[in-house]
Amino acid sequence: MQIYESIARRIEPHHARSMAAFALRLASLSRRKNLPVDQGIDVMGLRFPGVVGLAAGFDKHGDLYPYLQTAGFGFAEIGTVTPLPEPGRSRGIHAVTHSLGQYVHRRRIPLGISISMNRDTQLQSMAQDYLSCMHAAWQHADYIVINLGVRAGPDLHQLEHRNILGHVLHAVRKEREWLFHQYGNRLPMMIKIDQARSSTHELVCMGLEAGMDGIVLCGSGSRPADMLEHVTRSLNSSIPIVAVGGIRTPQDAADRLMAGASLIQVHTGLVQSGPGLIRQMNTFLRVQGHCERPNKDSYGRQDQP
Repeated sequence: MQIYESIARRIEPHHARSMAAFALRLASLSRRKNLPVDQGIDVMGLRFPGVVGLAAGFDKHGDLYPYLQTAGFGFAEIGTVTPLPEPGRSRGIHAVTHSLGQYVHRRRIPLGISISMNRDTQLQSMAQDYLSCMHAAWQHADYIVINLGVRAGPDLHQLEHRNILGHVLHAVRKEREWLFHQYGNRLPMMIKIDQARSSTHELVCMGLEAGMDGIVLCGSGSRPADMLEHVTRSLNSSIPIVAVGGIRTPQDAADRLMAGASLIQVHTGLVQSGPGLIRQMNTFLRVQGHCERPNKDSYGRQDQP
């Protein structure tokens, strides 16, 4: 792992990401499978074999999903996916779900799909972008994440877009109810929020009002675990939180769980340290006792479509 890290620090980030992806494929060929052991946890009505997952942004199109299952990940989140293709960002939701169809009978870990709007989508059409992605992803995902931020596009975190966000979440809730009655399966829905924003608490409350089952809380920088703990205390354990951002070591992972996260996700840490980091995290968390967690089904809102 030290050799890997030494090389990763000397090359461009996109090359380091490609190296990590190749290492994941290579690791899947090993006879020694790095599957989580005795770390199961129930969150939002789903069984997660481990608490360490892959964050959206690393596997944008779902190409790596089969290799993630043997690398020690307890779940994987792909995307972020948009309705229409965008060069360098998304192949479009239909291309991604078509690719995922080949894994439908070979899935051992929960698969989340992070969805968002296209960069050139007008404000009045934002809700339709999310609904289109939900409709296409419904039969392929185990849970769906509403990603509020779009690079080079409108940011729904911003105060001036709060009414639009409310409209989007209301539309998402209605579409979720329709999809449940149409297909008979009630997928957990989460909202992704940047915890560095001053509006974090308000956004979390909006997510709760919209019937979201969980929060993906993105935080890095200074003392992210303390900020996470502040949010979890304010929620009084009313909804599960997935912590992502700045988790680069086993201790970082443990700190987020101690601060109240139900699950954690890695991205940059995987790029910088390679798949060996996931094995280290699983081992460290098991030794520290962070994987023997209470059943969290009570957090889920499975009575709400």
